[in-house]
Amino acid sequence: MDEFDRHLAQREAHARVAASDRPTRYGDALNRYLEAATRPAGVSAPAAARPPDIAAAAGLVVVGADDSPASCTAVDQAAIEAQLRGWALKIMTVRHPGRPGGPARGAGAELLERLSDRVRTSTPSTVVTSRFAVGSVSSSLLLEARHADLLVVGHRHGRGGSAFGLSLAHRLAGLHPGVMLVVRMPGWPPGPGFGNRPLVVGVEHAGVSTPAAQFALREAHLRGCELIVVRAGRSLASASRVETVDGVIVHHRTVDDDPVNTLTELSHHAAAVVVGRRGSGAHPLTMLGSISRTMLERAGCPVFLV
Repeated sequence: MDEFDRHLAQREAHARVAASDRPTRYGDALNRYLEAATRPAGVSAPAAARPPDIAAAAGLVVVGADDSPASCTAVDQAAIEAQLRGWALKIMTVRHPGRPGGPARGAGAELLERLSDRVRTSTPSTVVTSRFAVGSVSSSLLLEARHADLLVVGHRHGRGGSAFGLSLAHRLAGLHPGVMLVVRMPGWPPGPGFGNRPLVVGVEHAGVSTPAAQFALREAHLRGCELIVVRAGRSLASASRVETVDGVIVHHRTVDDDPVNTLTELSHHAAAVVVGRRGSGAHPLTMLGSISRTMLERAGCPVFLV
């Protein structure tokens, strides 16, 4: 590398660092939401320019909620996703008949009101509705999500089960045919810089032609972030390369070992991981491939299942 090439490389590196410090569209939405959600009591939030119109919403996000911290985090994340897309948000809580621990109707209505008010305060332009149901939690959510564009549920870390815990996330991931977001967050609110993190997607073949890769590319474009594409292979020539696709900087990484290890490692530095469903059998867990199941259990960030 001669002096001129070295100078160009240094300029590009400085430009990349400066760009990484600028909030992405997702980072802006995240920061606005959290700023409003943590606003001291008595301080009014800015009013929406006009009342939100459900007919004008381009899509729908459905999120399952209970009274756990993990569920509240899922509602926050669902609200941010809805705000980013200009979609409506429906918050749903379910009481299983005859089973203790689920919200009673009065408590469920109070929970939904509290969560809805939090979202409306943080994103005044987002249409927010809610529903309380009695029945099977998974069946009720699957039924409600039939016409949704995105289904969101929370995820427990460590022990402790509830209506919207680990087993439900796996069951819904195996049965819901649409895009689903399982909100795995070790801490909330997230630390500085979380909104600027890249997306990571696991693929079977080179390029961005798979459904998971196509979704990840659209999501990265929407968020204004970079995308890391990981696949297993033994081609040293393509072990690592960078290209720009539809305005998105795409980093391709080919690993010669189990891609789960790389995806798990990258997930702790990503805003979200995208994986495809690939399994067989009638049981919800066997409908998921090994990579998607492992990401639901080990990822250090939210997981999109496509």
